[in-house]
Amino acid sequence: MDIIQNLWMLLILPLMAAFFILFPQNQLSYPKRRIILFLTLFSSGLSLILSLFCAHHLIVHPNDFFESNILFLNAGAFKIHLGVFLDNISAFMLFVLYAVSLPVCAFSYNYMKNEEGFNRYFMLLNLFIFSMAGLILSTNLIQFYIFLELTGVFSYLLIGFYYKNTVAQRAARKSFLINRIGDFALFGAILGFAYFVMQDNEGVIYPLLSLNDVNSWGFLAYVQLGAVLYTGICLLLTLSAFVKAAQIPFQIWLLEAMQAPAPVNALIHGAMMTGAGVYLLIRVYPVLILSPAILKIIAFIGISTAIICGLIAITQNDVKKILAFSTSSQTGLMMTALGCGAFSGAVFHLGMHSITKAMMFLITGVIIQKTLTSNIKFLGNLREYFPILAAGWLLGALSLPGFFFSGFYSKEIIISHLYSSNQFAYLGLFVFAGILSILYLFRSYFLIFEGHYKGSIDLSKNETLPYNGINMWLLAPMGVLAFLSAFFGGFIAPDFQRYIYIIRQKFYLIRHPELEILLFIIAAAMIYVMWQIYGMKKFKIKKIRFVYRLIVFQFYINKIFEALYQILIKGFAKIAEAVDKYIVKGLYILLSQLVRFGSYLTLRNQTGNINSYIFCSFIFITLMLLCAVMVYFKGLSNYGG
Repeated sequence: MDIIQNLWMLLILPLMAAFFILFPQNQLSYPKRRIILFLTLFSSGLSLILSLFCAHHLIVHPNDFFESNILFLNAGAFKIHLGVFLDNISAFMLFVLYAVSLPVCAFSYNYMKNEEGFNRYFMLLNLFIFSMAGLILSTNLIQFYIFLELTGVFSYLLIGFYYKNTVAQRAARKSFLINRIGDFALFGAILGFAYFVMQDNEGVIYPLLSLNDVNSWGFLAYVQLGAVLYTGICLLLTLSAFVKAAQIPFQIWLLEAMQAPAPVNALIHGAMMTGAGVYLLIRVYPVLILSPAILKIIAFIGISTAIICGLIAITQNDVKKILAFSTSSQTGLMMTALGCGAFSGAVFHLGMHSITKAMMFLITGVIIQKTLTSNIKFLGNLREYFPILAAGWLLGALSLPGFFFSGFYSKEIIISHLYSSNQFAYLGLFVFAGILSILYLFRSYFLIFEGHYKGSIDLSKNETLPYNGINMWLLAPMGVLAFLSAFFGGFIAPDFQRYIYIIRQKFYLIRHPELEILLFIIAAAMIYVMWQIYGMKKFKIKKIRFVYRLIVFQFYINKIFEALYQILIKGFAKIAEAVDKYIVKGLYILLSQLVRFGSYLTLRNQTGNINSYIFCSFIFITLMLLCAVMVYFKGLSNYGG
């Protein structure tokens, strides 16, 4: 328990590493890049060890938890606390975070060694890990929002790492602006819950909106609000989660994030960035249970995203885009599980997906580095040159759909729940989404690693080097993640639901061997079909032109967003620019005259009555705020230019 009381170290360590990387470079002796690597690995490694001790303590004491708070803001009845909160769920997610972050940091050293912004990259990497750790350890919903904003800021800086590239600049801005939709929604939900909870001064619970006692303040808000208003505020929560988890139609920000370096993609997809939306719903799940309509919406949007993004992934030729749509599809399955009541399965699959997807993005980084292309049409037969990469990709392609390795155990919990609770419609759609994931993953495997190599880079020159020219700093992190992807799920599966649950389900231990055997047969059949089409190339799929164009262009969701931006945001920005150009000078003259007039009235009134001056000052401040709003929207007119 003494170690758990030092949870603050999980936040302090990455901050210290970032601070020392910022230290003036002339104070660092040669080789300074190795010092940066040591600081980063020391921070992440020590944090991983501490998270393992925390997890072990909670396994031994399954009903225990730890919470420590400090009063950050005291404004009468309104108090904001900051602190750390550890229970079984956050302990599991902490392990997943550092099990991904440590290999990614090690991988980044060799991958980014020739980049100009090496120091800046590792500083942002540590700050990103700090914000994600703070997100997991948040003691209340207000602190959760603060760290969610921090993850948005640092992800924006990492996505725009190649800031001299105009495409990367635009991608960073676009992903940042879309994520702000979710942040505004969460902010509105927090204000709504906080206001109505605080109406009952005797029943208010501190820390305000505590994640340790969601049941109490959720029920209190339900009593104060009534069913309709309560559902409205819960809709804001789910909207925030949908944006962060890249659900339809907000999956386009995840595509823009592909402009970041491959290790950053591994962190965004694997270490709680996209998982933050799912984790938010996991944390406030007792609040959502009080509104059955919200659970139905979550399940519907989740399964719709899983199927639509799965279909889109099949038609993509950029390997990063395939994995991006795969992430949206898999988080959609987690949302479906939450909406259907399979809480433990959603948490389990969030962890297994994070580890496997991080490994596949690291493999993608090596492929792009060696072949200088991410288009699978210009690859092929890489298994001959890089058999280790082929084995890792094959492992991920078997695990992610949930039919083999670690992914099997997380999907098994969800499928068993759907089957036992007679939710056969969602069960069928869930299995269909899993089949789609087999199709797009094995399509990518056969096009990348089988057939004939179609690239322009001569790969045979690496055959005399160890591991075909793949540096051990690149190979070892992928090996660690591959090991976890293969065996970690099976190791923790037998007791997972004993420690991770919200409401114990009466059927949570029931298994259905006949269902599992049927799914194995379906998976094997789909793999065989993909082998015949893309491996042996015995026949081609006849494409329906209209349907294919609709899918390959992602149902034109991105075009719709661009049109809305042009009509609404840019339109208002042009109005603000015109107002600024033709009216702002008059406003400045009016403001100065108001100040002079207010001062004149105050000087003439010797009795001390300054109501007239206050009135003029109020008008002054209002007009200044109006000017500030116009300048802001005028600035937005430059977005995307």
